[in-house]
Amino acid sequence: MSDEPKGFRIGIAGASGTLGREILSVLSDRRFPIADLKPFASGGSIGEEIEFAGEVFTIEAAPKTLRGLDMLIVCTPPGAALDLVREALRSEVPCIDCSGAMANSPEVPLYVADLCAPSLVKGAPVVAQPAGIALAWSHLLAAVEGAAGLERVSGSILYSASRAGRAGIESLSAETLGLLNQQEMPPLSVFPGQVAFDCFALPAGATPDGSAQVEADLARDIRRLVGANLPISATAIQVPTFAGDGSAIAVTTKQPLSVEHALDLFQKAPGLEAWSSDEVGPSTRDTAGRDVAVVGRVRADASVENGLLLWLAADTLRLAAVNAAKIAETRLDVG
Repeated sequence: MSDEPKGFRIGIAGASGTLGREILSVLSDRRFPIADLKPFASGGSIGEEIEFAGEVFTIEAAPKTLRGLDMLIVCTPPGAALDLVREALRSEVPCIDCSGAMANSPEVPLYVADLCAPSLVKGAPVVAQPAGIALAWSHLLAAVEGAAGLERVSGSILYSASRAGRAGIESLSAETLGLLNQQEMPPLSVFPGQVAFDCFALPAGATPDGSAQVEADLARDIRRLVGANLPISATAIQVPTFAGDGSAIAVTTKQPLSVEHALDLFQKAPGLEAWSSDEVGPSTRDTAGRDVAVVGRVRADASVENGLLLWLAADTLRLAAVNAAKIAETRLDVG
């Protein structure tokens, strides 16, 4: 009998986007056993070619049925994801939703590898994963909750252009070149304001408390993962960087937690690394391509009892891709 691992037929919806391509890169790095790859997309991406494991694949429109696939990984915007998830259910194909569309459904497991029990996703028809920034926060907050309990969390998130995918990166690049060359700026098409050489808080979304949608999504995901009643607030800020996100976070704990204990905790926690360099950092660029979020500037918050202030930097696109790959491995029993 052959010792070669079984190969799976995997569909990637949104394969031309930044997350889809990053997931393919991670699956290749982890030598995920794929017998057949079906990359799907819509619009102008149909017909594009992508490379995986030394082979070239042509991106196709999503088929009417998904039968025959062993798994579908959805990396599209939330609106398009719902139809794909429904078709996966009809076709009895296990589905990983990376769009956020199913994260608010209590019957769908929200899964973070290394934090959640594998039994949570065994046999689940649909598994949701949090947004990349929630992945970074959840590892840190779970470590603090386990050691000292969490009373309250607040923070500011510095989002790079990659939050909006390939279109966001291209928009920042075009604006930057236009300003440097004193050319007419391209019309706004991706972001609500000019991104190049500027920063702005994301506008309020259609949420009851006036939060931006990404702020509300972060709070929802953290409560599902760390504590249902945890008071949490965040302000999302768009910054003119191409990749990597940073967060300035303030936590109040139920029990005292020293800076030294916290640093030791973060260094040992899965998905985290404590920044040990005496130099400035960690910057978002320091985390490019890394599978962990990096914590630095940990210090006591003198304005509150049992308070800590810290800085968290992460390549959240990479974190999301790695988590999706680990979900696929767990769901399909890849050893």
